[in-house]
Amino acid sequence: MVRGIKKGAALAINQAAIVNDPSSFEKMDRVGPKVCLTTANEPGFLGFHAFLQTGVHPLGGRFGAAQLVTADSMEAVMESPHNLRLNPLNLWQYTVWEDPEAHERMHYEQFDRIFELCAGCLDMVVDGPWEPVYRIIEEDMPPLMGITDVPRVMGDAMAQQRRAPKVRLAMKRLVALGEHSVLEGQEAAFVDGALRTLGMLKENAPGMIGWMLLEKLGESALSTFQLSPPAFWESLETLGANPPKSRLTNYGEYGKGYTSAPIPNSGPTQYLVHMEWESPETLLLGLSLTGVNPELRKVHDEGVMVNLARLPPYYRIFAPVMEDMIFFH
Repeated sequence: MVRGIKKGAALAINQAAIVNDPSSFEKMDRVGPKVCLTTANEPGFLGFHAFLQTGVHPLGGRFGAAQLVTADSMEAVMESPHNLRLNPLNLWQYTVWEDPEAHERMHYEQFDRIFELCAGCLDMVVDGPWEPVYRIIEEDMPPLMGITDVPRVMGDAMAQQRRAPKVRLAMKRLVALGEHSVLEGQEAAFVDGALRTLGMLKENAPGMIGWMLLEKLGESALSTFQLSPPAFWESLETLGANPPKSRLTNYGEYGKGYTSAPIPNSGPTQYLVHMEWESPETLLLGLSLTGVNPELRKVHDEGVMVNLARLPPYYRIFAPVMEDMIFFH
């Protein structure tokens, strides 16, 4: 039975900055599938996704030197991520779980194998990895499909006299990820405003495919090898073949000191807005509508902007580099 994303599920984002070199992508191709196969041993695992940052939204000139795609074209990015002019590159890898405990349990039970695979990749890491864990507050995402699936999906919708879904093509779209820090006591107002804004964009903005709203729960320690000494130093004394015996972190050991992401949040509550768009052009226009469309601007200003502890929101732009074909089904 196919399972997938759902409201209330946990979503962990493994974040690393990697050197922009062909050897990094060769290593990702070799190691990535093995990590996914290992992760799938956990019954609470729902799906995965991996993205590479292509640029940043300029937000009407607030980030005036930013580009959505720091390459000659999206075709060049698809040909090779090395064509991106960012160095280092942000690699953000999603894994989705029934609950936060399933994520921590997998990393504890599969620690030796994950360590062996991931420790061999540290020579391409400039920063990280870090792994915040979120709860999916709400989502409106159509299923992934290939171009040959489109006639069937549209035909089924017509036959059942229902509205056709947005077309979400595998490996053929861009993702905008916006960080939002929210004032204490104004979280509910922010969530309401964000959901209304996202709903209006999906309904009216050309090329808007789907969205998720995520609330940060904390950060994982064991998954990023934040081990208490001397195990931390032992992790650097091997290329991966000799994992440390201890799995103790400064927050304790899984099942004894903690069961979910143990590193607590500090400061305002953090939310992440995940949006998918069909092209750079529609993404650039779509996010700009929150400033230039009077009706949408009013909803966004009164529901989102006035509730932020830090503004404006900062939108990183990503392209998919690995697809789980049941993700979001």
